[in-house]
Amino acid sequence: MATITISRQFGAGGQTLGRRLAKTLGYHCVDEIVVREIAKEIKVSTDQVRAFEKDGGANLMKFIDKFVSGDYINRLISGKYGYVDEKNYVEAVRTIIREVHRQGNVVIIGRGGQYILRDEKDVYHVLLVSNLEDRIRFIKEKYNLKDSPEKAVQRADKNRAGFLSFFSNNGNHDDPLLYDLTINTKKVSIEKAEALIIRLISE
Repeated sequence: MATITISRQFGAGGQTLGRRLAKTLGYHCVDEIVVREIAKEIKVSTDQVRAFEKDGGANLMKFIDKFVSGDYINRLISGKYGYVDEKNYVEAVRTIIREVHRQGNVVIIGRGGQYILRDEKDVYHVLLVSNLEDRIRFIKEKYNLKDSPEKAVQRADKNRAGFLSFFSNNGNHDDPLLYDLTINTKKVSIEKAEALIIRLISE
């Protein structure tokens, strides 16, 4: 039972590939599942979790102060922490990702999987990248954005770096040594990328 993590630059096709790959392999695709489980754990809505992740974690304490229930804070105080900060949220994410991995046969899209599961032997880490022009063209085709595609890419890159900094200790999240396979979707189609990953996990 394998686990595949898909990390990606915004507009490189990671979500499209992850969902397609999961369907082909008969795996669970874990993106919204993680959002729902985080929301359940800290007793907020899925929209609130998405808003936090979209912001890249820059306003985590504001998020906690505004949305986290008193019951959850009391549980933390009476439990092993005694306070609420970034580490508590990150630990919730780590716990959920590790539990999903334990169940096996999953494709995990984003959310720090390349860091959380970096020492697991049955996990394959994939990074999707592309040049700016192709990423902009991809999101124009896939998303109905209010902002310009250029601004959306810049904001997404900044937010991704901010969110991953919680797991990477501010390291380079595109470090090639974090990944078993890096695919440039400028030259490799989603279909070929899928075939490469299937070949990798089958060997």
